[in-house]
Amino acid sequence: MVDDSLIVEYGPLLRHRAELAEQKRQRRIRLAFGVPLSMGLVGVASIYSPPLALLIGVVAGFFLFFIALPGASSVDPGELAGVEGEVAVLKKLRGLSEDFLLLNRVRLPDATLPAGERELDFIVAGPTGLWIIEVKNTPGIIHVQPDERHWPLVRRAGCGSSPSWNAVDNPLPQVQAQLAALSRWLLTHGQVVQPRAAVVFAHSEAALESPERSSVPVCLRDGIVPALLKGNADPAMYSIRELLPRLRGHRPESEMSSILDKM
Repeated sequence: MVDDSLIVEYGPLLRHRAELAEQKRQRRIRLAFGVPLSMGLVGVASIYSPPLALLIGVVAGFFLFFIALPGASSVDPGELAGVEGEVAVLKKLRGLSEDFLLLNRVRLPDATLPAGERELDFIVAGPTGLWIIEVKNTPGIIHVQPDERHWPLVRRAGCGSSPSWNAVDNPLPQVQAQLAALSRWLLTHGQVVQPRAAVVFAHSEAALESPERSSVPVCLRDGIVPALLKGNADPAMYSIRELLPRLRGHRPESEMSSILDKM
């Protein structure tokens, strides 16, 4: 199994699930009181006035319907969709062998951005090199056009509907900027390495047209592991793997041993 010791939890997804679980608990409590109360009121009213009992029954039905409705999550839908795509890809990446080290949600220092850092969906280090993986959770048929600013997107709204055309931003300039940022970070730590990148469209209803046109691998989530297994062995990966825990604020084990020896 892949080395996922540096994986962090997805906060928005945890918050979303916790809110839904609490709302479900609250609905059960409301229904536990509301159903017997409504039935009791209808039963009492039927003794004195069947029309009144019918009216109360209708009102009670509407009341129970509304208190049984699921609540909304405070997590932004767009953010949640992105996280769900990353989680789907993470499940696939966990199928890699123990020769691979996996990091997610990496905050990488980048002085070229106003915020001073950029977030990478995944970094994978293994026998075939150092990889950055950018995840998109867009449904539809995506036409890969590496030299265009936008890639055409076709989707259907429902059964029997006509396909609608839209577009998604070309993700390749984004991953090129990520590669440059990671290369600069590695250089500041004494490593001259050229990372590689892959783009994954993770949605279950996504399909790709002409992905082979891109020099950067563009694939669906089922294709990311085969893409990562392609390539020649890179002997520099051992030292890179020792360095990557710094991105989580951890010192490499070799450095910690050296510090302890001096104490």
